[in-house]
Amino acid sequence: MQRRIHLHGSLKSIHPEPIVVHAATVAEAIKAVTRQLPGFRGNAVSGPLRVKVAGHETIEDLIAPSKVQDLHIFPQLNGGKNGGFFQVLIGAVLVAASFIPGIGQVFAPILLKLGILMVLGGILQMFNTPKRDNKDQVEKKSHYLGTPHNTVDIGTRIPILCGEDKIGGQYLSFQIDAVDTGGI
Repeated sequence: MQRRIHLHGSLKSIHPEPIVVHAATVAEAIKAVTRQLPGFRGNAVSGPLRVKVAGHETIEDLIAPSKVQDLHIFPQLNGGKNGGFFQVLIGAVLVAASFIPGIGQVFAPILLKLGILMVLGGILQMFNTPKRDNKDQVEKKSHYLGTPHNTVDIGTRIPILCGEDKIGGQYLSFQIDAVDTGGI
């Protein structure tokens, strides 16, 4: 089935006009576009680009066959801390309190400025992405090697020496079997 993909928001800079692809499902159409256009790859800092398809909220909707010909793709909003909502709420209360008669000419401007700053700070806090916690990562130890421990993970770059230079090496171990040879 022929589908037209319309990119919106910041994605429009990748490809401004609609893209026509032949795909059986919405997921196939998105896969065809994201694999061919270099703007969808993202970068090492922010990671891959996350998108949202209008009218398709779950993965099952993307995989299921549909008759929709026009697909509208938006960049997915990222964000994330929980504390910003309460800061916005307290800031709104302070702004409202600054207009109460009888507060005085000294305290009303202070409450107004403090409330506006709290509202803006809370909104920025909601858009701020949380930092990853490294406590969840289990420390990997090698019980086979001595004090210098095994530092090789999948994807670790291993330097290759060309010429005369000093480089740090990686401890590699293959086919090591732990055999209990001790007796009672």
